[in-house]
Amino acid sequence: MSASTVTDSSIHGSVKPLTAASANGTDVERDNLLAVAEVVVLAVILVMALLGNSLVLVVLLRQRRRHRNPLHQFMLNLCLADLVVALFQVLPQLVWDARGRFPGPDFLCRLVKYLQVLGMFASSYMIVAMTMDRHYAICCPLRAHRSGATQRCNHFIVVAWVLSLLLSLPQVFIFSRSEVAPGVYECWGNFAESWGLKAYVTWMTLAVFILPAFTITVCQVRIFKEIHNSLYLKSDCRASSDPAAPSAVCHPTHNPPAFRDGGVSAAMSKTVKMTLVIVIVYSLCWSPFFCVQLWAAWDPNPPQNGVVFTLLMLLASLNSCTNPWIYSAFSSSISPELRLLLFCHSQSQPRCSLPADSTATHNSNY
Repeated sequence: MSASTVTDSSIHGSVKPLTAASANGTDVERDNLLAVAEVVVLAVILVMALLGNSLVLVVLLRQRRRHRNPLHQFMLNLCLADLVVALFQVLPQLVWDARGRFPGPDFLCRLVKYLQVLGMFASSYMIVAMTMDRHYAICCPLRAHRSGATQRCNHFIVVAWVLSLLLSLPQVFIFSRSEVAPGVYECWGNFAESWGLKAYVTWMTLAVFILPAFTITVCQVRIFKEIHNSLYLKSDCRASSDPAAPSAVCHPTHNPPAFRDGGVSAAMSKTVKMTLVIVIVYSLCWSPFFCVQLWAAWDPNPPQNGVVFTLLMLLASLNSCTNPWIYSAFSSSISPELRLLLFCHSQSQPRCSLPADSTATHNSNY
């Protein structure tokens, strides 16, 4: 019969497999300098996430009074998900690292572990939902037009939140306030089998990082191909109207509404940039953390006490710091008002009946 496995700090912090026998030994002396570095890194991430998402959320709520934009609904929910990450993942971990031990009863331990992973799932899945909505609007414009942008947007948002809530439930049963040494209690995970930790970390890597990153990449590549193909179709249409090229054939009925009225070049440029930024930043933020998590779970002797190894464990929340700025940079209606808010200008943004970054099928700008 295998000994139970205990892990410290879940998928968010450092993972330290200990057998029940070794847990009865003396506690490992804490590196105070490293603990200070952990607290500083978490504090910086917390401030960045709170500041960026709060500012964008204020702008979105102010604009919501003037018009209802489906893209803004996604961004609003993404800001809420990232604020969950900041308040219920980074902040508890910051307090935890500052005190050295988890300061709370069993109920609080399970609740914190649930909310920590809920924020990770919600942030990742809201990006996936936003990307899938854009893919549907551009690659299937006729069906998207029939279903309605608002209804489709609400459907994707609800699915993202429901999946996040359900997939976070195992945390409640895995983690509890456990005795890791005589008279010493900690919020640690318990696995009945020796392979439980490996399965847990691998599943979290697939569910939070690999599958969402794969879905985002596929959708964005298909969006790019659709816009790229529309450029050639538009060129064929122009060639068919040229008397010098009588053999050219134009099929205007095949041209989706999202690519008409001469906005193809700007839409393609913005889509390509958005594709690169989303995939690169998403991968850069998540890959170091999950690589270290997998290393700690699968390597019998990982360098868990190393400075670089430990600090990389804390970078799971970086994507929540970058999300608001990425989508604001590609939103022609949010960026100006955000700049006004940041620099405290008294000027107001000109109002318009339809923002340039609408997710409606007739416009493919972000």
